[in-house]
Amino acid sequence: MKFGTSRRLAKIKKADVITYTIEIFIVIFGITVAYQLNVLYEDSKDLKLEKAAIEKVRTELELNITEFDKLIDERLELIENENQLAQILYSGGYLYAEDDLENQEISKYLFAINKTYKPNLQFEGLNYYINTNYTTSNSDLKNSLLTLKNKYVALKEVAQYHTSMKEKYYNDFLIKDVDFGLQKVVNYERIKSIEFKNLILNLIENEIELNRLLEEANNIAIDIVDLNIKEKLK
Repeated sequence: MKFGTSRRLAKIKKADVITYTIEIFIVIFGITVAYQLNVLYEDSKDLKLEKAAIEKVRTELELNITEFDKLIDERLELIENENQLAQILYSGGYLYAEDDLENQEISKYLFAINKTYKPNLQFEGLNYYINTNYTTSNSDLKNSLLTLKNKYVALKEVAQYHTSMKEKYYNDFLIKDVDFGLQKVVNYERIKSIEFKNLILNLIENEIELNRLLEEANNIAIDIVDLNIKEKLK
């Protein structure tokens, strides 16, 4: 009897081991499947967040491109007026037979260049996306955006410097000789001085540098939208 009982107990134990093993396998399999599903869910969620961030960057860049396009035309006109004024001042009176006519032209361009243009750049979406870590598949886009951000920063600094310089030197230099409110020149003597001629040349150099940065930043932004972002959002 004991021998038979032992055999039955052995069979029961063996069955228990098999059952236990199957249960462990099922648990492990279930955990693995649940983990994989969670990974897929998180990846899908991160991908959606990534695309939403990229979409925001695209909208922002398109606004900047529109701003650049508007500014470039206005700034080209500004630099043309500055060149015209410089040409008159450096001609020494040879361009016009009468001083009054020369003074009229000086006055016209003097007030035409009394303006500054600063790009109203959008940075929020760009900065946010650069600092995100949703996926690692778009490092090329982030590198391009970092390059663009550096251009934006340089552009903003040059624009701010040019604006402050124009306000400080150009307006202050003419404050006693020009009524900007009435757009009337009281005295042309200082305007025809070497000091003011050099000031105009400095303004032109700054305008050229600012226009160069505007065009570079605009071209980079256009390439990112057309070549990088459209591909990422397919």
